[in-house]
Amino acid sequence: MPIRFSRVSPLMGKLMHSAMSKTNDWQNQSAEGKAAAGCLFYILLLGIAIFIGIRVVPLYYSYTSFETDVKTEVSHAGAHSFDDETVIKDLLDLARRNEINLTSDNVKIDRSAGQVRITIRYSVPVDFIVCRRTLNFEIKASSFAAV
Repeated sequence: MPIRFSRVSPLMGKLMHSAMSKTNDWQNQSAEGKAAAGCLFYILLLGIAIFIGIRVVPLYYSYTSFETDVKTEVSHAGAHSFDDETVIKDLLDLARRNEINLTSDNVKIDRSAGQVRITIRYSVPVDFIVCRRTLNFEIKASSFAAV
């Protein structure tokens, strides 16, 4: 007949309690470590997003501002029948005001069927510390020329 214990000895109870509390402590520490690592990971991602935003957003702001100025200039050029040299000079001044490095080679003016079409293509290198990318921009605008 097997021996049955009706109750656990006090020594065995202390050993079991000690082993269980160590397991719970280890699980709590592991969970706290995972939470801290996850928090640091998301802070790192947020920092990277802010860094990229600081590098890229001003370029797109300059692009949209310059695009609006170009469309206004094209409508003036069409209405007042400016010659190509005057239009290019005005566009280069607008680019300089918007802190965009532009040359006359980047500007293409096409006059046909009473319409003035301007295409501007330029690129801006962006340094992201670990890599360097070039952002390409293109602006197209047109207006009917005055007769």
